[in-house]
Amino acid sequence: MVSPQTQSAVPASRTEDHVAFIDYVRATAILLVVGFHLLMESFGSLEKMEASRFADWNVGHIVLGLLPFSYGYIGVAIFFLVSGFCIHLSHARSKQKGYKVYFARRFFRIYPPYLVALIFFAFVFPYTLLKLDSRINVFQFVSHVLMVQNLDPRSFYGINGTFWTVAVEVQLYCIYPLLLLFVRRLGWNKALLITGVIEMSIRGLSSVANVPYAISASPFFYWFSWSIGAKLADDYLHGRRLFLAGCPIWVWPCLGAVVYSVKPLFVFLFPCVSLSTAAIVAYFMSRPAARMPMPQFLCNALRQTGAISYSIYLLHGPLLAFLPKTIRAAFPAHDFSLFEIGGCLLLFCVPVFVISWLSYRFVELPSIGLGKWVIKKMSPSRQAPVLAMPDGAAD
Repeated sequence: MVSPQTQSAVPASRTEDHVAFIDYVRATAILLVVGFHLLMESFGSLEKMEASRFADWNVGHIVLGLLPFSYGYIGVAIFFLVSGFCIHLSHARSKQKGYKVYFARRFFRIYPPYLVALIFFAFVFPYTLLKLDSRINVFQFVSHVLMVQNLDPRSFYGINGTFWTVAVEVQLYCIYPLLLLFVRRLGWNKALLITGVIEMSIRGLSSVANVPYAISASPFFYWFSWSIGAKLADDYLHGRRLFLAGCPIWVWPCLGAVVYSVKPLFVFLFPCVSLSTAAIVAYFMSRPAARMPMPQFLCNALRQTGAISYSIYLLHGPLLAFLPKTIRAAFPAHDFSLFEIGGCLLLFCVPVFVISWLSYRFVELPSIGLGKWVIKKMSPSRQAPVLAMPDGAAD
């Protein structure tokens, strides 16, 4: 028998509100994303980091150890898979199935923290300050307020380079009812086939032609990768064998490695990572609770990191970029090495995570509470849904 102190959260009861294992997955995703930006800022730019990757095989073990973090792109794919899982699980468990309640819950979970971060970086933080003295700056701000910045190259990386994924997530929430319509009419397998054909077609076309941002950066470009998580949640909720649980766990990561290595196939890496994540999640959630191969304090730290991952995601990019710019400006004559800047950034992660926790505590949680109050007022004759999103979910 495993003691409560060392017991893993794998798997949770299918009647529980919170699937604790997802916190570990979410923590892995945010650490990959933060690690990517740490490396990028240490090198000074994305271009320098990309140019150095595999440029010299005669490097130290420390550099090779950091290499996985240069693929922070996969952290976004993991987030999208987790998003599909959490959104469908939350909606399917809710006692109120109407889309009015669904959209109200999603709005208060995502938009207020996003808007606070947007206003802070647009009008307070000096390194991302946006002056509304030109049409392009007004366009930047309005597109971000409306969460459509991903649909135009002029605003895609504007204000905060990580915000584009939040916009895509919200747009995926908006087409979620369409996915459910396909599921009701055709079943999950055919619904996934439709989303897969749409995503793979857009990805394939974008690799050989100039596809407009309104298509190549639209939610349909990620629809299958996101819907896999929803399918996994549906299997979990209804006690079916989890999607991809019967597939050997090594198959999808190996396929992802092949896709990454063959340049024409690189555009399909995102759905491969999503499938790999789904296979790993299905593997662990299909097995009895077991000890996690790490100390309990580290398990707790990972779960807390997963809980506050949305605030970390919203805030970390510009905050991390601020430090190396300040250091290099203060000492222009010194040629800082990768490890000097990287060491400073690692130390700076502590206040960044503290700020993110404060955002979670004083922005995210009150926003969620306000959403529950609004939903209760929307349905005064019925009890407000008690099956809320898992704590700290960015979805």
